[in-house]
This record gives sequence, structure tokens and C-alpha cells, in this order.
Amino acid sequence: MGFSYTSIARCWAIVAFAAACMPVQPALSQSGDNDIKDVRGSYATKYARYYAPYALQASAAYVELDRFNKLLGPNGQPNVDGADVQLATESFAGDKRAANYLRSWQFQFGSTGYLTCYEANPDCLRMIEKDKGKRAISGGPTFQVWARTGATKRSRAACREVSIAFRGSTSSFADWISNLDYASGYFYDDEYRQLRRNIDGIIGKITQLDCVRRAKGATQIVSVGHSLGGGLAQLAGLANNPKRPKIVKVFAFDPSPVTGASYVEKSVYDANVDKLEIDRVYQIGEILQPLRAVVQGKPAASSPCVRSVRYDLTRTNSPIGRHNWDRVAGDLVGLSYDTGEQQKFVAPPALASCGSKYRRPTTDEDAPDAQSPDGVPDVAAGPNAARIRTAGRSPDRALVAYAPLDAGWVSSTRVVRIRKTKSGKFAARDAGPRDSGPRLAADVAAGSGISGF
Repeated sequence: MGFSYTSIARCWAIVAFAAACMPVQPALSQSGDNDIKDVRGSYATKYARYYAPYALQASAAYVELDRFNKLLGPNGQPNVDGADVQLATESFAGDKRAANYLRSWQFQFGSTGYLTCYEANPDCLRMIEKDKGKRAISGGPTFQVWARTGATKRSRAACREVSIAFRGSTSSFADWISNLDYASGYFYDDEYRQLRRNIDGIIGKITQLDCVRRAKGATQIVSVGHSLGGGLAQLAGLANNPKRPKIVKVFAFDPSPVTGASYVEKSVYDANVDKLEIDRVYQIGEILQPLRAVVQGKPAASSPCVRSVRYDLTRTNSPIGRHNWDRVAGDLVGLSYDTGEQQKFVAPPALASCGSKYRRPTTDEDAPDAQSPDGVPDVAAGPNAARIRTAGRSPDRALVAYAPLDAGWVSSTRVVRIRKTKSGKFAARDAGPRDSGPRLAADVAAGSGISGF
């Protein structure tokens, strides 16, 4: 039977459309009318400050790479006057808070366009034999490398962390071929294939950065991306050589369900998957949410190293608008100032069953450590404070935090109705924004420690 690329694309589109039309079933049904309380809440609010710099890097990855390259000094030395940060946050003009979150970072280098073998990496030259016969496409994975060198910009600085930020989908043919990797990957040398054979070359160049050489301890490497970039960021961590400097953490924002894991050699995948911490950070109701419910590449959401973090930030009902990362990243920055003042810096707790070597920061260098002695501060003060977790998920993997409903309402928070059922258990339902009427975003199951009943 003849094979048609058009038919493949149409079938994939039908799957996506059907997924988008699927009703979202509540995670927990509610019964009984007794003991009802309303609280105000924001998903994972207390971690907004932690995620903000990486969300902004995912946004910056959409900025034309040549504009960053023009800011580099002689011999590719990073910019020291902050022009790279201003460029990275130009979509948030007028909001100095965004630039503040990137002031500790410097742009180092990047790549755009088709990648045969980056820096003529010998490992890639061996691996490319596997991709012979695949049709080359016009583009490749676009990425930027940022180094955390400290808030005081200076040349010859050391860095303790380096981030590889992958660009998400644009209108390019290469991006959309890569988005259809489940079908097109059999025929095309798409961005996932290119990255799989090139990630060790990219990391090799990172290890040669001046700031890495000057670091007193090991510099940890993380990967970041939105949409297609989120899928590529996960592949980068799964495919790098586990016996060399490697990616220890992935920040995947509204990620594509495609991860390219099938291209990774089993021995490499097995060595990485149980040590690679992956945070999949979602805006509820964005366009890819129903598709991920139907198709999700490895590792599964149930993996001990995968954390799902859900936010509801953007004031639009459009699934496409909710996927717009400039908008969501800006709202995430705003959420970190939820009450008008910058929140304390808190990193999510370690995943207990994950063998990750990721070193959790205790500060973002703009404020002293704000964590409580056990590493997890109280969610909120007040007699009706509640700590709630998503149904079927452990608290350290699906992070949902709520504070009491009071006069301090801000647009980024939501009304959550907590109900004590006839069986004595607690249930909670998101009742939507206070100022726009009920709009179900997610049901959650509450622990038994809710006070005020």
C-alpha cells in the first residue's frame, strides 16, 4: 500500500483535534453539602521564583540568535554590561522584575540551523552512520547556552551552573516535521535525530567555557525548553553520555509529548533515566494538554524522576493563548510577586526515589536563603490555611499550594472550594477565578490535615 506524507499529517492532526475535544474528567468526584470552605489558591505559587529564570530563558530562546552573537566580545567572550539580559527580556519591556531574574546569567554561545556534527565531534561522526538514508531538512535544533556567573557582571567569572535553552516551534518546516516525529522520524533527519547525535559535542563545548574552567567545584548542567524545545530538552538529558559531564535537571515548559527517547541507545537511556530529574511545568488549559493525555513519550509521568507542576496564570480562555510562552513566563514572574512583594526563594524538595545528582539551590543570589529548617516552608499562615495535593500524585511530584481566601486577592490566584464529605474525607475543587465566574481547571484531593473544620 502506498504511503502518503499528507495522510500522516492529516492523521496526526485528527488525533490532536480529537484529543483537544475530549472532555476533562474530574480527578475526584464530590459528594455531600456539609462543611464547605472557600480558599484562594495558586498552583505551586511558592516555587514561582525558582522557576522564573528558566522560564525566561525558554522565552529568550525564541529571540534571533544572531542578535545575541553580536553582543559577544573578542574571541566570543560573554557580554558584561547586561545587554544580553536586556535582549532576553525585551518581550517584558517595562517589567524590571524579569531582567532581575536573569541578572545572574550570561549568554555564552548558541546554534541555529541544520546540524551535521557540531564542532566536528567524533562521537557524532560515528553516530551519523545510523542516520544515513534519512532525508535532511532545512533546519535543526536552535539553542542558547547561558551560564550562571553571579549578579555582578564581570569578565573571567566562574559559573556554578550552565543552562542549554532550546527554542520551541516556529513556523519553520523543520520545526513541524520534528513535531510529527512519531511519523516523520522514520523518513527525516529531524531535530530530534540531529540533537541525539550532537548533544555530547554541545556539552563538550560547555566544559571548555572559561567560566567552567574557573569554577572551584563541578559546574552542573541543566536543559530548558518550551513546547518542541521542552521535548528537545528532555532528549538532551536522556541522550548524553552518562560517563561524562551530563545534564542533571530538565525544565520542560508546556512540553511536546514527543521526547525522542526511542532514538537513544537502551544502555544510555537506562543509565540516565533514573538519575535525570525532569520538571514538566504546565499552564493549565494550553493547547498541548489534551494531546499529552493521549500520547506521552518516555519517561512516563509516573517515573520516579518526573515531577509535574501545574500553574493557572494566564487570563485567557484560548488554548493557543495559554501556550504563548512570553505571556505565561511574564505571568509567572508576576506570580513570584503575588502579594506585591517578591516571594521568598524556595526550591521544590528532592524526589525521594530519584537518584539525581542535581544540587538544589538555596538562594537565587538576590536574597538570603528563605527555606524553613526542613527545607519546605509553610504554605500559608492563618486559621484556614490548607496544603493540598493533586489526586493520585505524591506531594513532592505534583505541587499544589493554597492560601486562605482574604482581602489580598490578586488576579493570579483562584477560588478553591474545599468540602468535607460524608465519609469524613476532604475534597477540593478549583472554582475558577473570583472575577470571571466558575471555570473548572482541575480537581484535587486534599490531605486530612486541613484546619478550620
